Amino acid sequence: MWTSWGKKVSFKSKLLIGISAIIFFTVNLTGLISYQTHLRLFEEEVTGQYLKASEQAMMQLELRIQEMYRVSNYIVFNRTIERIITKLSNARQELSFAERYFEQEQIAEQLRQVKFDAPQLLSLYLYDLTGRNYYYSLLKETVEPLSQADFHDVHSTVASSNGDLVWMQRSIPSQIEKSGYRDVIIASRWMKASHGENYGLLVMVIDEEFLTRSFREIGSGDDGRVYLYDQQAKLLYTDGPEEDTEGIKRLLTGTNNSKIKEGDTIFFYTSVYSKEILFTLISRVSLSYIFRESQLILNISLWLGLLSIGLSGLLITLLSGRLLSPLRELVRAMRTMREGNFDIRIRSRTYDELGFLGESFNSMASSVQDMIQKVYVSQIREREAELKALQAQLNPHFLYNTLNGLYWKLYLQNDLDSANLVFSLSKLLKYSLERIKKRTTLREELEQVENYLRIQSAFLENSFDARIHADEDVYDCDIQRLLLQPLVENAFVHAFKERTSSKVLEIRAYRIDDFLKIEIEDNGCGMSKEQVEGICAPDFTGERDSLGVQSVLRRINLVYGPPYRLEITSSAGQGTTVHLYLPLRGDEQR
Repeated sequence: MWTSWGKKVSFKSKLLIGISAIIFFTVNLTGLISYQTHLRLFEEEVTGQYLKASEQAMMQLELRIQEMYRVSNYIVFNRTIERIITKLSNARQELSFAERYFEQEQIAEQLRQVKFDAPQLLSLYLYDLTGRNYYYSLLKETVEPLSQADFHDVHSTVASSNGDLVWMQRSIPSQIEKSGYRDVIIASRWMKASHGENYGLLVMVIDEEFLTRSFREIGSGDDGRVYLYDQQAKLLYTDGPEEDTEGIKRLLTGTNNSKIKEGDTIFFYTSVYSKEILFTLISRVSLSYIFRESQLILNISLWLGLLSIGLSGLLITLLSGRLLSPLRELVRAMRTMREGNFDIRIRSRTYDELGFLGESFNSMASSVQDMIQKVYVSQIREREAELKALQAQLNPHFLYNTLNGLYWKLYLQNDLDSANLVFSLSKLLKYSLERIKKRTTLREELEQVENYLRIQSAFLENSFDARIHADEDVYDCDIQRLLLQPLVENAFVHAFKERTSSKVLEIRAYRIDDFLKIEIEDNGCGMSKEQVEGICAPDFTGERDSLGVQSVLRRINLVYGPPYRLEITSSAGQGTTVHLYLPLRGDEQR
């Protein structure tokens, strides 16, 4: 049915219906994207500002908590207070009123400055270990003294602590509040003597406003809430009824930020944890109003889509005749080109975009054959390069096989010195032909250095002494292939170049801290400080036989990086020592 209908409808009608549907879909998709983008940007802006406000509130809370720690430390570690409370607690007989009054006055003298420095303190109690007596109370009219029940709660909570401040929220009777109670924060801790034992209990009753005043703004708004948890993840403060929502559970288990739908409302939860005071601040803000305001954008997009269909239909009807003719010609030319005829060209009748499209088609048709030819030639050249690379790989292997055959020929002729020399050379060549990524140990690297030294010693006219020593625990450490050979070669090219007396080269490998340290020491001609700095400079440009140190330096920097390095100590006429600091890597670290 759809096929028969499609055959009866004109192309212009099909075009009108199709483009109208595309415009409607595009406009609505654009509106939806704009709606989602606006929603996301607005949400990110709101949540970002809310997160910053929460972080700033936590920073202010850190300062206030640290202030309370400073006040409590001053009291707990005050030697005079410690002495007096210990004396009063350990008195075997009841002290006279005068003696007790004198001691109380001494404590008051020590804490007089606290009244001025910490006005947030409503009450301050110094209990002895029995808990039945307290020796100081800084009372204000806002609250009444602690009840026995409140004291028992404080004492049981502090009993399992290790001396840090323990926090809790309470409502204490107050004569000036209309409700008859005032919300306060109680901070308490053990008072420890200089030798580490407890000698009393410090209880501070703090105005709740002192700790929570910075939470007022972040908790405002639609259904906004603030939850403050102490070191033991116990709720210390909330500006509303205590709730056990999914957002709080998720944030308490490690999530920092979360967007959760609870009922018909979407909330953004954020959690800020302080490493300084070990408190956690969880807050939430409603995001529902953002969705309500953004819904207007989606509605506008729907109406714009309907309006665009009407306007586009009118424009297509007026302009279809002019537009379709060049397009049909372009389609015919493309079909001809698809059949393999690249000589087809389009005659441009206009200078607008359609004319530019026709000219672009003509240019494309004329260059397709050239492109095909270039691709074909490029493939041939790539094959030739692969063959040359394969040939370059075969030549060194042919040389290794030839040396191996020469060794056996000399060995069978009983020319052992020459045979061993050829054997060392073939082993060195085989080692250098291995893949650069293949694992190499220090043991294998030192064996190749010995082969190199064996070859060099065969051509030295004067005496030569080579000493290689490595600790057993570093033999299996990983090392870059051919890292030591350029440094050993430098000794023969430079250090022993003009030396006629005994030549000594010593290689040592051992573990120092977390490094594999390798030292290559010679008794050659040495270098001045300026020469050493020049060789190790990053911008060093020297002759080919002077690039050994630079090659090793670059490989260490590329493969290992800091703190692994190469250092040189030398002085003119006193020899040279190269120090390599490499990582301790072996089978046990893989």
